Amino acid sequence: MKKTRTAVLGVATAALAAAAFATAGPATADYGSGQIYQITLSDNIAGPHGGGVWIWWGLNSDGTGDYAGSDCGHGGEGAVSDLGDVTWKYSPDGTEIIISGTALNGLGGYLTTVTVPATTGHYTGTDETFLTLPGFIPSGIGNAQLQVSP
Repeated sequence: MKKTRTAVLGVATAALAAAAFATAGPATADYGSGQIYQITLSDNIAGPHGGGVWIWWGLNSDGTGDYAGSDCGHGGEGAVSDLGDVTWKYSPDGTEIIISGTALNGLGGYLTTVTVPATTGHYTGTDETFLTLPGFIPSGIGNAQLQVSP
């Protein structure tokens, strides 16, 4: 009798699990209302005075968005969280996206301007190809990897 009850319980559990999977909705990756771009950046400068920026932006069709990531400078406090809201617009010729409002907290809250291609793809550059950095950081010596996705 105990084996029969255990078997019935097992079959019932399996049936409930199958029903749950059959009625589950599709997975979505909508991180905001009307999101049209997801952008990720890894920007690194090697050496004792180097550091890095690692940030994700989600941009909405209404010109707003948000970001999350971190940045750091070697010899400082280590990686610091970057998180907040941004605004964005297309460049006058429509080939670039210009993002305003990203604070690099590891660099004292420096507000950087981020400029990326408006075309989906993977891009490479130097430390200031896609964002502005404070004047005390030498330009053109870093390595940046950028992904623009729908």
